[in-house]
Amino acid sequence: MTQEQSNPQVYDAIKERGRAYLVVFRELSKRYGEAEAISVMRSASYEHGKSIGGTLACFAPRDFAGMAEGFAKAPDNGATFSPDIRQLNDTCLEVQMMTCPIKDAWMEAGCSDEEICTLLHCASALDEGTLDAAGFDYQIELWSPGKEGCCLTKITEKSQS
Repeated sequence: MTQEQSNPQVYDAIKERGRAYLVVFRELSKRYGEAEAISVMRSASYEHGKSIGGTLACFAPRDFAGMAEGFAKAPDNGATFSPDIRQLNDTCLEVQMMTCPIKDAWMEAGCSDEEICTLLHCASALDEGTLDAAGFDYQIELWSPGKEGCCLTKITEKSQS
């Protein structure tokens, strides 16, 4: 945990999700190879995210203040992920998550930086599914060694393509 949490029960519950991701990923990798494990984990994460995204669709196409509250500060008004809102205006929401119990679980389990990056790639599909179902475009920059916090997400209005 990179800073003291004001909501340790929620933090610990989400951290447990990180442990589950790790166990499932490693088991899938052993049985089917890493590429298939990544594919399955991303697909499952994306589908789960779609079920969450429906609850945020009320903020589309451009209620970025609503997305700051409903997405960036979820589940507990920012206590768990410590979102740093870098940009919030009528065209986008850009947020850097400064803490991440999921990533912390992997670090505590002794995962290498490479494995953490792979697991983040798998887990980020949850946010992708969430934001797709909510009706937004987005760019997600995943954590990599040497970067602060965890992932950086920029959410914009869905393009008309």
